[in-house]
Amino acid sequence: MVGVETSSKKNSERDLPPYGPNQPSGASGAFTLMGGTLVSRLTGLLRNSLLNQLFPQTVTDAFTVAFKVPNLFRELLAEGALTNSFVPIYRGQSQPDARRLAGALAGMLFLVNGILLLITTLAAPWVVRLLLGSEGSVDFELAVQLTRVVFPFLAAISFSALAMGVLQANERFIGPAWAPVALNVVTVVLMLIFPSQAVPLALAFVFGAIAQFLIQIPFLVRYKLLPKLGHFWHPELAIVLVLMVPFAFTTGARQVLNVISTRILNSLEAGSQTAFFNADLFLSLALGLFSISPALAYYSRLSANASEEPAAFSKTLLEGLRLIAFFTAPAGLLLLIVPDAAVNSVLNWITAFQPGTGTNPRTLELSADALAPLGLAVFPLGVSNLLMRTFYIRREVRWPIAVTAIFIISSGVLYTLLVPPLGIVGMSWGLVIAAWLQLILLLGLVTRRERFRWAAFCRYAIAVLGIAGFACGVTYLILQMVPIATNWVGFFTRAILATGVLAAVYLFISSFLGFSEIQRLRIGRYSR
Repeated sequence: MVGVETSSKKNSERDLPPYGPNQPSGASGAFTLMGGTLVSRLTGLLRNSLLNQLFPQTVTDAFTVAFKVPNLFRELLAEGALTNSFVPIYRGQSQPDARRLAGALAGMLFLVNGILLLITTLAAPWVVRLLLGSEGSVDFELAVQLTRVVFPFLAAISFSALAMGVLQANERFIGPAWAPVALNVVTVVLMLIFPSQAVPLALAFVFGAIAQFLIQIPFLVRYKLLPKLGHFWHPELAIVLVLMVPFAFTTGARQVLNVISTRILNSLEAGSQTAFFNADLFLSLALGLFSISPALAYYSRLSANASEEPAAFSKTLLEGLRLIAFFTAPAGLLLLIVPDAAVNSVLNWITAFQPGTGTNPRTLELSADALAPLGLAVFPLGVSNLLMRTFYIRREVRWPIAVTAIFIISSGVLYTLLVPPLGIVGMSWGLVIAAWLQLILLLGLVTRRERFRWAAFCRYAIAVLGIAGFACGVTYLILQMVPIATNWVGFFTRAILATGVLAAVYLFISSFLGFSEIQRLRIGRYSR
């Protein structure tokens, strides 16, 4: 069995980038991913701004519900489970075995996606009814139709995630970083060609996901990493599947929460589904750029260092957490102080060219209301992203299950308690409280297991949060003193001014205090 080979032998046989002086640092990989993620998220914002502005509210609400159906399985069959369970096992194989393992996983994904597609096509009305509950503000028949059309998105994104996992495991980050841009570009083009049409909207996302997969194939060919097809089983695939067990549980539990949140939003006024989706876009932008990208880069490096001395593992982990904390602290607080400017500049720019058109004003208002509290969730969710991955590196599956269960249960309880008195804002506050609770639990668990300098990280976290808070205070005062119009140009100016002032103050103080992150940025260490 392949699994009994020594790790040194496996690594010597692999055609991976050498782990030596010329190997890019974890931070270098992080910045490569962050660059691609920045463009990906910006094009994603363009895509979703067009969704709000080119399509009527009836279509956007129905599509938001329909798109949740493939996303119910996306974390299990695509990015989440595949990355966390596949990468550590893949890295431990010789190159021929690694290709066979990837091929076996590709065969499994093909079979599972085919079964799910058949079931969902037949059971779409029941699935949508499960999400919506009783009658509400969403067009049920349209949501059912769009669910059937958009569900193949899952298959394409699953194979895309497999390609990403292979490339990231080999520390080839350019392809995975830029592939999502293809999804957004294809989707945007089709939305512009077929505005206001529901079915072409769903098809646009399917074709976009296919493009995201296809654009990575040349990178797999170039680095000789194509999965070896025709092998439907591999001994290590069983371990990958075992590591996916906690994801089966946590994803299932998370989707129960998704059902609860969708039903709660369906009980609120029309536009609430779209509004919370919009707010989540900005949260995802901040997390994708400043947390998920660095976490993926450090996850690959931590997986390679797992067999080394605990002190070396802990040092790499602390470096990754500091980098994430350094960026997520100001990013989250920026969303807190200018939610209206962010929402209007991104989701209502058509009004600058065609006054009287654009996104429904009430939807914009609800989106800004939901976004403001979510800024406080960026830091805890961002740091937790890397902390959670350490359990999969160590193949300890029970703790992710326990922590995620606590997060989901607490979120559901808080949603139920806070939405009735606070409306859509209660959803956001529920997520914020649950996110901080999760971070505290993860810090305690990781500190107990690893030789992790939790006190050093906590001091650093308090410092960057304090500096970011001070920078936000300065920014807020300046915004109050500068007269800015309330049209789109004014909102855009406010967003740019706030970003520039906050970044300048934050980076100046960080540089003055001698933070290693700012020093490395200055000398270009992260960019090499």
